[in-house]
Amino acid sequence: MSSTAAAPRTRFARALAWIWFRSLQREGATVPPGPTLWVLNHPNGLLDAVVATAALPDSPRFLGKATLWQVLVLKPLIAIFDPIPVHRRADGDVGPEATAKTFAAVHEALSRGDAVAIFPEGISHARRELAPLKTGAARMVLSAPRPVQLVPAGLVYGERERFRHSALVRVGAPIDYDDLRGRGAEPAAVAALTDRIAEHLRPLTLHGPDDAAQALAERLAWLLAEGPRERAALAPLQARVAALATRLRALPPEALAAIEARATAADEALARAGVRADQLGFAYDRATVMAWLPGFALRLLLAPLWLPLALWFWPVYRLTGFVIGRLVLDLDVVATYKFLLALVLFPAWLCASVVLAGVFGGVAGVVATLVAAAVAFVVLPLGERVGEDLQAIRGFVQRRNPRLLALARERDALVTAFPELLELAAPPLSR
Repeated sequence: MSSTAAAPRTRFARALAWIWFRSLQREGATVPPGPTLWVLNHPNGLLDAVVATAALPDSPRFLGKATLWQVLVLKPLIAIFDPIPVHRRADGDVGPEATAKTFAAVHEALSRGDAVAIFPEGISHARRELAPLKTGAARMVLSAPRPVQLVPAGLVYGERERFRHSALVRVGAPIDYDDLRGRGAEPAAVAALTDRIAEHLRPLTLHGPDDAAQALAERLAWLLAEGPRERAALAPLQARVAALATRLRALPPEALAAIEARATAADEALARAGVRADQLGFAYDRATVMAWLPGFALRLLLAPLWLPLALWFWPVYRLTGFVIGRLVLDLDVVATYKFLLALVLFPAWLCASVVLAGVFGGVAGVVATLVAAAVAFVVLPLGERVGEDLQAIRGFVQRRNPRLLALARERDALVTAFPELLELAAPPLSR
């Protein structure tokens, strides 16, 4: 498929990503054009494909499990993203002809010079460490009719289950497998390349053992964030988590338990004050406050524009959260269910609004409603900024709270105990 044909897929993915994510970042190697097989981790269900399509060059076609074609709400997305179906043994009896058909479709796309993407773990999951990789990616590359770039990319999320948060795509250098070419799908070559894929993919992800030290490191890392959660730079955050986890694992169990108890007490004190961990180390100096005030005043003056639009869509937003909150879901699919439910409820809400506007206001009412809906999406960041303003005001008001001052000293002690964290911050941490 030509880049021109893939452009609508890229634009649509970027539009969805702009709506769902507050920030979508990409960093890492520059990959030259040409036939490419992308290999990615799979921590966030269907949203992983949306993020990767929006962020990666050449709009890769993803391989997706064949059962997705049976989900009615996914039909429009499948038509746009044009994934390649994969029949898995876990989904029923799969004969060799099904696998051969999938490989033929991948090789056909690669022969045209297109990009294809695959999640070699074979499953979406909430664990920090990679799941054991399937061999499909290695077999596809080694049996390809022409040389193919094999490129790893890691998907990292701030809080993957939340609406309007941050996502990061980290692109690695192409994996060298020249020594394995010419051996086809020989088992030893496939196993070697699969191990090589895991070795190159792991550093690009939030990998780490699923242990108490890793979980505690993630909690403590937010105390050192250089900005609000919604805008936090995820790469420095990841580096801090890794550094903290390494040091915490070296502590005896009783010391680790004591730090966890102090972290819990800190979380409770912050919650009582209405302040977030990422605000604790921020210096609300006069220059910062004076620079913030004009923008805050302007956003308040524009409140008559954005507030009615926010209230218009607030019921369906709350309904989405209410429904998902009552389902028992694994962490890696929470955002996917929210996303799919929103794709149904928000258009239905808009259609109902248009119908009512047409009944009571005629054509002018319909046009006004559609224009208002477009404006609502445009001013979405404005409403978010007001929410941040209110949170910042809470932080400013509570900055002299004795309990928070004590926590700030704990934070400074944490930096003293882990001096390497200063080097991992951007910008340098200070109070």
